[in-house]
Amino acid sequence: MENSAPNHRRCGNGFKPGGSDAVSTAAGTERSRKWLERLAHSVLMFALLLALAPAQLFAAETAAAKAYNKPYRFTVNTFTDKIPVWTKLLAEFKGKAGVHYLEVGTFEGRSALWVLENLLTHPTAKLTIIDAFEENSYKTFMSNVALSGEGGKFNILVGLSTHKLREVPFNSIDLAYIDGSGKGIVMLSDLINTWNLVKVGGVIMCSRYSVNGRLRRALHLLPGDPGPPEAIDAFVKMYNPYISVLTSQTNLIVVRKTRSAE
Repeated sequence: MENSAPNHRRCGNGFKPGGSDAVSTAAGTERSRKWLERLAHSVLMFALLLALAPAQLFAAETAAAKAYNKPYRFTVNTFTDKIPVWTKLLAEFKGKAGVHYLEVGTFEGRSALWVLENLLTHPTAKLTIIDAFEENSYKTFMSNVALSGEGGKFNILVGLSTHKLREVPFNSIDLAYIDGSGKGIVMLSDLINTWNLVKVGGVIMCSRYSVNGRLRRALHLLPGDPGPPEAIDAFVKMYNPYISVLTSQTNLIVVRKTRSAE
């Protein structure tokens, strides 16, 4: 999960630019910002779990126990309920040479490692992962990557997607999954930028979920600011002539890029 929050600087009585008080205040503000971003992700994960009925939770955990070949460590599961759909829709990529997978927002790597084990089985397949890792998930993610024994397939770009997507070559991605910021404006940017990176015929998947009041506050969303559903709807409407929707569900949308806009 990737979030960004505005920086606030105080300058007035008792605060001198460049002075020790200003430095101390800036450091404290930065710590507060990072704490709020970690809180936002935790609230998001909790909200998504609450959205699942007990039967869904049981099914998800049962599937999770059987979904991986290695004993990876995960603390949150908002992915394995998507496995049946992914298995059906993404069969064309299984074992295919040279497949390049992009994931925006990996957290502990649950979805990326499933793709690695079940789709990217050819030695020439590779993954590009983008995440700011601001929820202290980096060590867990890297430990899981090491445990996979396929670390050489990973290209890990640490930072905000709004910056790091610029480092991915155009027309280089076959399959992409966006599960980053809960801010609709950022998700829309991720969808548009990812579409530019995906080859014609490639597939883009994006998580869809509602943003409740508590999560909106944690993400610093003002009244009227868009969430994921609004971002996805805007993307599909804008790019409708250039995509085909493979599936649209309550928690996921999958589209294929059918032609270039150039």
